Amino acid sequence: MKNIKDLLKKRPPKKNKEIDEKFVESVFFQVSREYLPNIARADFLNFKLQNKMIYLTTSHPAIAGEIWKKRERLKNEINNFLENEGIEEIKVK
Repeated sequence: MKNIKDLLKKRPPKKNKEIDEKFVESVFFQVSREYLPNIARADFLNFKLQNKMIYLTTSHPAIAGEIWKKRERLKNEINNFLENEGIEEIKVK
């Protein structure tokens, strides 16, 4: 019988996985609470992550404007949290 230690040594290294949309969504809302304290999660109608871009749909144009103003800071904070350049841009509608 082989030792587990020996089997673990032979395992191939983990490949860099693509970022999970739900995880990025939770990180976005966690970061947005700090930088956008007056905007609630219910104000967002849709969240989508595609090709390293976040697409948001909001319930009101004023909310979209606030996010648009702070999009670079939000993007940087999300990337710092993820410890990589996982997000390239945030688009708001």
